[in-house]
Amino acid sequence: MAMRSVVRLVQVIGVLALAGLLYAWRHPDSLNRWSARSNAAGATAQEAQGKPATGDTAAVAAAMPAPRSVTGAQAAVARWIGVRYGVAPDAIAPLVAEADILGRKYGLSPNLLIAVMAIESNFHPYIESQAGAQGLMQVMPQVHSGRYEKFGGKSAFVDPMVSLRVGAEILRDCVRLRGGSEAEGLRFYFGGGPSSATYIEKVRAEQQRLNAVARGAHVPTTG
Repeated sequence: MAMRSVVRLVQVIGVLALAGLLYAWRHPDSLNRWSARSNAAGATAQEAQGKPATGDTAAVAAAMPAPRSVTGAQAAVARWIGVRYGVAPDAIAPLVAEADILGRKYGLSPNLLIAVMAIESNFHPYIESQAGAQGLMQVMPQVHSGRYEKFGGKSAFVDPMVSLRVGAEILRDCVRLRGGSEAEGLRFYFGGGPSSATYIEKVRAEQQRLNAVARGAHVPTTG
């Protein structure tokens, strides 16, 4: 009986934790306020003890720079995504800006990373596939655990920005392994198989819509 009670308590705690994460995703302002208070409290405690931040804390902080400013085109893309996928534009906008930076850094076509997020997860950061792929970019943490180390370990997959950055690295490597072909890189990212052609078509179609939105064109949010 005691063991069943402990298991039940752990399950309840897990549900409450997931509910808190989902609330934070849907209410980014509350997350920002909580983060600011938490950081301030941690800094005050360290100052009171006369201790500097640990090496691990400093490494994670260095790997996660402050959110990027958003251009007018990026804001338009975020608003369009918000309507199309039923997510908060204010939460999506930093990801749109970061995807643009990563795309240029890795030599990928404009809005390709955003299109991959759209097809992989519909911009919902906490989903998990039956195969175990997780997060916005549906990465397999057990396969790519080494890529998460600089962000604090595999548990960081729940952070949308981490999922984007890790997924972008993987897609870059897939494209390189396929001789620079984005289409073949997407096929490799997907895992191959008969349905990979349909996957590539969906990503490319969404990318074209996003490119049109970024240019200022009116693009329906359905279809």
